[in-house]
This record gives sequence, C-alpha cells and structure tokens, in this order.
Amino acid sequence: MRRRRACGFTLIELLVVIAIIAILAAILFPVFAQARESARQSTCLSNNKQVGLCVAMYIQDYDSTFPAQSRDGVVTVAAGAKTPIQNWYDELQPYCKNQNIWYCPSDLPNAGEKLGLQPPAMGYHMNGNLITAAGLAEAAVAAPANCLLMRESGAGVVWKEAWLRPYSKGCDDTFQGSNNQVWRGAAGRAGPHKDGYNMLVADTHAKWFRPEAAIELAQFPEDTGKSTKALHPKASPPCFQ
Repeated sequence: MRRRRACGFTLIELLVVIAIIAILAAILFPVFAQARESARQSTCLSNNKQVGLCVAMYIQDYDSTFPAQSRDGVVTVAAGAKTPIQNWYDELQPYCKNQNIWYCPSDLPNAGEKLGLQPPAMGYHMNGNLITAAGLAEAAVAAPANCLLMRESGAGVVWKEAWLRPYSKGCDDTFQGSNNQVWRGAAGRAGPHKDGYNMLVADTHAKWFRPEAAIELAQFPEDTGKSTKALHPKASPPCFQ
C-alpha cells in the first residue's frame, strides 16, 4: 500500500512565511502612518479654512474690522471664564457652528489644564498684530494675501486660553529671529505636520508652510512682504534678517 504524505507546513516554511510578513509590515506600517498624518493635515487645513470663513463673516458684520482682544492668554467664556474678557475666540463663536474646527486631529491633550481633544479646546493662535484691543480695520492690512492671521500651536497642545502668536509688536517665533534657527518642540518637530504648520492669512485663505517659508509672510499689517529687523528694530520676539 502506498503511504500518504502528511499535509502541513514544516518549521522552516512557517518561519519563512513569518519573516516575509514581518518584512512587509516593516515596509507598509510607515506608509500607513504617513497616510494617516496626511489625512490629519488635510482635516487641519480644512479647519483653518472654516475659521477663515468665520473671520470673513465677522468682518462683514462689524464694519470691516477684525475681532478684538486687549491682552494675551484670555480664558474664554466657553472654557468657563469667571470674569469674561473680550477675546477673538468668543467673538467668532456665533459664526462657527462646529466647535471641533478649533483643534487639529494631531493635537495633544493639555495635562496641566486637564483639557482633552474636545470643545472648548483650541490648538490655534491668532496674530497679535492683527488682533488688537480696539479692533484693527481690514483696510489697514497692506497685503492681506501675504499677512499671517492664524497658525497652529507650535507644541501641538490644546488650550482653553485665546493666545496671540506672534505677540503684539513682535514677530512669530516659529523661526527665531534671535538666532535664525527654526524653533523645535520637545519631540524635535518644527511644527505639527511634517515639520511645518497650517496657517491662515489675512485674506482668509489657508496653506501649509515650512517655518523657513513662513517668515516670508508679513507679521505686521503695514508690511507688504517679509517683516524684518530693519523695519521693526524693537520687535519682541525679534524679526528676521
């Protein structure tokens, strides 16, 4: 009688299959991670565009002026401020029906403020040279298509305060004018998305920028191009060469 050959894998065949799967996983997992980050970056860019629409509607309703804020780091009414102080976040709320547009999917919770990724968390900062105590006139912006209005939090952390970055009478520190070096957070990243930031400009269009390219944006409303030390010698943080 002819003996039947036993079916199944040998140990060597099994190890070869496992090795092939491990190699494929090592190749594909970074691709999947990149695809996920690209999706988050696209969602964040969409958030910027929606905030831009909110700003445009506000400007139309308020005699062509930008939202106002008298000082930096104002806790918002939405976050439970006990003594409400005028700030850009609360002023834009009536125009923003989706509160999830105020933070990026790549943002991190703020352990110090016990704030997770849900409203009223926000991960974006407005330009303190455009968001002023009196409310800056839209006409005061010399080059709206080239003037920074809002950017992502450099550390990628959410906040309950309305922050102004750059500060009033300062240049943005995503690229440090003091030493001409790109600012990097604790993780070594020069921005939340692929070493860059999604930014909103004064004409309310949004775009992704590397810090080195973002310094070409005007930081002050009167500038038509790059804000430099020669134009603003007393700016703090300092402007760029």
